[in-house]
Amino acid sequence: MNNPPASLWAVVPAAGIGSRMQASVPKQYLPLHGRSVIECSLQRLAGLPAIRGIVVALAADDRWWPDLQLKLDIPLLTVIGGEQRCDSVLNALELLSHTAAGADWVMVHDAARPCVQRADLEKLYQRVTQIGQGGLLAVPVRDTMKRADGKHRQVTETVERNDLWHALTPQMFRLDELQRALSTA
Repeated sequence: MNNPPASLWAVVPAAGIGSRMQASVPKQYLPLHGRSVIECSLQRLAGLPAIRGIVVALAADDRWWPDLQLKLDIPLLTVIGGEQRCDSVLNALELLSHTAAGADWVMVHDAARPCVQRADLEKLYQRVTQIGQGGLLAVPVRDTMKRADGKHRQVTETVERNDLWHALTPQMFRLDELQRALSTA
């Protein structure tokens, strides 16, 4: 007897305030082609045929979320985020664990990353489910990388970049494995 295929869910940490941008609103609510950045990100995820639902982790004092006019064809849940990104993800996973199975897949994608290509999302989903092991989007490092000493912040060496990659979002793992890893981090 075969088990049914595991479902796919998305977790979107959106509790950050984007302080480095020094904008009047958190960066996920900045306008982008007539919509907010977070709307673009959520619609990109919701467009995946395999996706069952999305959990968004929001700041407790988020006053912009209620004003969004989101129209998605999948369930959209919210939870209060944490102090750090990993805390927000863990809070979202806790909520999701009441709906999803531990073997279900979860894509974690930052709210302020609207430019991810649907084809890349689909390739990530196909590859991860094919091999049965978590994964993430990444691109090879192209820039020169330097290592500096921690005390004086002076360059100590040029790092060989052939085996270095820039990690991107989303990352995709099984719900129970990701929840366990973040709980012990």
